[in-house]
Amino acid sequence: MRKFFPLLALICLAFQMNAQLITDGLYYDEGEKLYNDGEYKAAAVKLKKAYSADPKNADVLNLLGLALYYDGKYADCVKYFEELRIVKPDYWAWFYYEAGNAYQQLGQVDKAVEWLQEFSKRYSTAADKARFLHQGDWRLYYATESPVVRKEAVSNLKAPVNLGTTVNTEWDDYMPSTNPTGTRIYFTSQRKGGFSQEKGEDKEGDEDLYYTDMKNGQWQKPVLLPAPLNSASNEGAPAFSADGQTMVYVACGRDDGMGDCDLYLSNLEGDKWSAPINMGNVINSDAWDSQPTVSSDGQRIFFCSDREGGYGGEDLYMIERNRFGKWGPAMNLGPTINTPFDDKSPFISPDAKTLYFASDGHPGFGEMDIFKSVFENGKWSEPVNLGSPINTDKNDLYFTIGGSGEVGYLASARGSGNLDLYSVNIPEALRPTPTMILTGVVRNFKTKDPLGAWVLVEDLTTGEMIATGKSNSKTGEYLVVLPVGKLYGVSATREGYFFYSDNFDLPEDAKYTEVRRDIDLKPIEKGTKVVMNNIFFETGKADLKPESYVELNKAIQLMKANPSMIVEVGGHTDNVGSDEANMKLSHDRARSVMDYLTKSGIPTTRLQAKGYGETEPIATNDTEEGRAANRRTEFVILEN
Repeated sequence: MRKFFPLLALICLAFQMNAQLITDGLYYDEGEKLYNDGEYKAAAVKLKKAYSADPKNADVLNLLGLALYYDGKYADCVKYFEELRIVKPDYWAWFYYEAGNAYQQLGQVDKAVEWLQEFSKRYSTAADKARFLHQGDWRLYYATESPVVRKEAVSNLKAPVNLGTTVNTEWDDYMPSTNPTGTRIYFTSQRKGGFSQEKGEDKEGDEDLYYTDMKNGQWQKPVLLPAPLNSASNEGAPAFSADGQTMVYVACGRDDGMGDCDLYLSNLEGDKWSAPINMGNVINSDAWDSQPTVSSDGQRIFFCSDREGGYGGEDLYMIERNRFGKWGPAMNLGPTINTPFDDKSPFISPDAKTLYFASDGHPGFGEMDIFKSVFENGKWSEPVNLGSPINTDKNDLYFTIGGSGEVGYLASARGSGNLDLYSVNIPEALRPTPTMILTGVVRNFKTKDPLGAWVLVEDLTTGEMIATGKSNSKTGEYLVVLPVGKLYGVSATREGYFFYSDNFDLPEDAKYTEVRRDIDLKPIEKGTKVVMNNIFFETGKADLKPESYVELNKAIQLMKANPSMIVEVGGHTDNVGSDEANMKLSHDRARSVMDYLTKSGIPTTRLQAKGYGETEPIATNDTEEGRAANRRTEFVILEN
């Protein structure tokens, strides 16, 4: 009997040890499953129990360190990676990379550099692992350069201001997009009460589109955009053409989708948005495509995608209209902009060349920072960090700017941890090139009823078409954005009406301005008289300037489209000089216009040239502005 009890005790001890090993293994297996499901906090709880039982287990130390890293517990994370380095320094070298990133997040640059250098030494040099070494090199660059950025990119700006509880909620509010005048913000929100039918236990709603207007200096209560723009699925990242008549946004999980999320297009028809149309597989991929921004000229769309073939996790791409007016295939913006990590939330400013975006790959203050790059001489400039206090050690992204460029808007997690919308004053060095905002209403000259019409912007020096837009079919309202540095011709045209034209000379040093110019289109009928504002002559001569060709070619197209039209070309002058000289000059100028038209195929039988000299002024000759208005060329429809 005496021998039996020690044997029984030994058997019981062995059973207990085996049961403990099984339990510890279960903790690890459960933690691993939670980790793979993205439940990092819960995974860490299980893995800490496994660690308590076996603190020297390299697998446990590694996975526990990873779970804590992705849960944002960087100080705890490095503790276990340091232990793993002691227990098994030749363990899979990836933990050196993650530890380096964790030290970077903690602001311990020397330790980050040490661990990332160790990663580069120890990680596999096999060909199929090259991109991971490339990531390590970039993180090492980030760790060494970020202290320089944090020291130099600090300004005396006032900290961004939270837009307050009228706009923001306890849920994520993000992806702001302003109209060109900066008086309306469209944004995405996961607040409850949208189109989705949340259940009581749901922590948040689906992504929906909202807008808020500035009135009397205050942002108003957000308005939920209607169906079909919003649905019970996720929609977000609204972006608009400058005239506000076209919206590009993102919808996810739709039956006609190409991938997880796609870009969709909708047009404003009167006061109703058309059913959204998927932009198709020339643009969308079988992956995630999101966060569009539309250039003010309507010719390019920038967006973010995690499709195959990029430089990192999420890259920035661009599409532009081809010669047929269709959207061409997506082009990656290249390695100056994109890094091996995430580069996202692009915003192309009204000048159509200054790009703002967010990145966690370019050196910065931590997590996502906002950067600026300018497209000049055929390439993107090196991105510039917008600095503190715009950027923080939290996620700062989705930057947008409107109006004069003096105020920007962004989404940031600097407050409660959720994304809120903020406003910030922008120093001149970080602003885009100034623009002129031209707005007004297109109307019928006789009835004053609003008209839907094409509004065209052209470079009068080169003849290049800069932008095309439309006035609203119900209100007649239009808006065009004119970046400084060009002589622009702006025209409005609609079938059955004589086109309207005007010009705006914006030198490089021009400041931001807003101009209202209502446009009255005159019906094509006998007796209609139209001033051709974009016909120019050499001073004191009848020689046409090349800047006139855009206008003259429009007149040719109009007369070819109306073959029965007979037109008088009338020349007019101011009162400077003798009556005889002015009469001759006005006639010679009318004749020059007529000659240009006949050389382009318009029969002489459909044209008459007549000089009026100074006899029919339309403004006072006592001011330079009045005299300039009186020096003009008019078309009068004699027959149609």
